[in-house]
Amino acid sequence: MLSVQKLSKTDCEKFVINKHYSRRMSIFWAGFGLVEDNAIQGVVVYGQPSPPIQRFAFNDRDFRLYELSRLVVQTTTKNAASFLIANSLRQLERPSAVVSYADSEQSHCGIVYQATNWLYTGPTISHDHLYIVDGKRTHPMTLRDQGITNPKEWAKNNNIQTVKPLPKHRYFYLNGGKAEKRIMLKKLKYEICPSYPKCDQARYDDGEVIIMASDNDLFGGTI
Repeated sequence: MLSVQKLSKTDCEKFVINKHYSRRMSIFWAGFGLVEDNAIQGVVVYGQPSPPIQRFAFNDRDFRLYELSRLVVQTTTKNAASFLIANSLRQLERPSAVVSYADSEQSHCGIVYQATNWLYTGPTISHDHLYIVDGKRTHPMTLRDQGITNPKEWAKNNNIQTVKPLPKHRYFYLNGGKAEKRIMLKKLKYEICPSYPKCDQARYDDGEVIIMASDNDLFGGTI
């Protein structure tokens, strides 16, 4: 049996830091845990979108816009990730919209968003370079977290190879009643792509299993 409960930033951070490929927490507005057999088996985090998305994604936006910024699921139960997303969206304020990205660098194309009927608005690239550090393609934000305030200058001074990043696939979810969704859809400035991108479904090596007990504040159905 699966259920969903609201979590604190601290609880979500335990999963994100230890198991998400970014190894870093995002801005936190709301977080939810996937509960299976009275234990947390995954988390989803919603936070603040980038300033350009906040300004330009919708015309005359008068509703809240979230970013689904982190998703970690460690159970192998079928459809667990889509269950967590679907039931967490129901607990966000409505009407609201949510943007999220599937990172091609991680061989992701957004299968979980496709399974939960998000709108696909195409690929996008938000930064100019990745940096080859110890043989790995490294995001500039990772370098800034390490105290490198100007990654481009640092790379030039240290003969660090730079490469072009792969695109991220951008998705939107309109969260509300039918009439509210119609209004938000009319205000969405991005063109909706008629078909989803395709890729193989795969799990990355996400570290040791996190052991965390749930409380009794559960939401959602069963699977």
